[in-house]
Amino acid sequence: MKIIIFDKTYAFIDQFGNEAVNITRYHSIDILRTLAIIGMIQVHVTEWLSGYTDYQSILYKISSLVGSFPAPIFTFLVGMSLYISVKRQEDKGFKPALIADRNLRRGIGMFFLGLIFMIFIWMPEEVFAWDILTFIGASLLILFPLRNLSSGKLFSIILLVIMISPVIRFFTNYSESWNKWGEYNASFDMPSVLTGFLANAYFPLFPWLVFPLAGYLVGRTCFGGKPLRLPGSLFAIAAGLVIASLLLMFLSTYPGLPETASWYIASFSFYPASSSFLLLSLGICIFLFSCLFFVFDLKQRDRQDSPFQVFCNRYSRYALTAYIVHHALFLWALIAYAYYLKELYRWQLYGYIMPTALALLVVLVFIILFYLVLIAWDKRNGRYSFEWWLRRLTG
Repeated sequence: MKIIIFDKTYAFIDQFGNEAVNITRYHSIDILRTLAIIGMIQVHVTEWLSGYTDYQSILYKISSLVGSFPAPIFTFLVGMSLYISVKRQEDKGFKPALIADRNLRRGIGMFFLGLIFMIFIWMPEEVFAWDILTFIGASLLILFPLRNLSSGKLFSIILLVIMISPVIRFFTNYSESWNKWGEYNASFDMPSVLTGFLANAYFPLFPWLVFPLAGYLVGRTCFGGKPLRLPGSLFAIAAGLVIASLLLMFLSTYPGLPETASWYIASFSFYPASSSFLLLSLGICIFLFSCLFFVFDLKQRDRQDSPFQVFCNRYSRYALTAYIVHHALFLWALIAYAYYLKELYRWQLYGYIMPTALALLVVLVFIILFYLVLIAWDKRNGRYSFEWWLRRLTG
């Protein structure tokens, strides 16, 4: 079965050219984005509340491992969503200049929102730590001019980013930018700001550009004019990436690897994002998307939305708001509690509040309560949410 998609309708064409299926919503993307935002909330809150008191427990290690993948999924969906957005505007007859202007404003808007977020959530000294929001804004600006490149060229760029990232880290002295607690030392001098943005901070362009580029490529391949046979082909790609990652991790255990070889044959690492991490995360992104697409967009296309789908649709629609609110709520609470106890350092209680099991219970309670808030917010069309403000400011 081949797939051709126009605007928000997926037109599935069989081998005889007959239209077989029509789908009007992107359930797979909504569910995947919801999994990503909930995964982010889970790993962040457990780190903030338990990161030092309980870091050796099995439960905390599982939480951290699972929490390694929401950010790749989130940024993977940035590329996929960009393709869908641009395609939708083109199908509506928008002029190329208008489409470019809207993407430019949204990219810049997201970038500066990320800077404001760092100032008010993590305090001004962390403004150039380059969080995921600034990365998303920058990736939109970079990806848009590349959108019409052939799939082969986009794939070559992905490979280039993977190959060149360890080299850039080496020449920018990556390890010197991090302290012994695994925290990035944000600095205000221009060389540090630039090297942090490119390669050394939390979410630098190299290698994190891999994920939106891959998301755009998969989105265009699945939803564009030259369809891929699904889901088997994507499953095969995902399996190949996972196997390659496991092979790199296995080879990294051998002693005496040359330094240049160790840049690529490295164990699983989020900071910095090792090649094995990139390949495994890409494989998981593609695998999860393929499964969700097959189950929810194909098999359940004619059914009424389940409560699970409604839940995911709403969390997906307000993912940006959920991301910012959970940071503000928990981190400001930690700071306020530290001041209440007359601690001299605002982050004195960071990671010292409770065991992981209790922190995960707090996560569950927050997810449920915030969903109730989103229901009420949704009845007012999301007015004053961060998505609403971004639309108002950028079009």
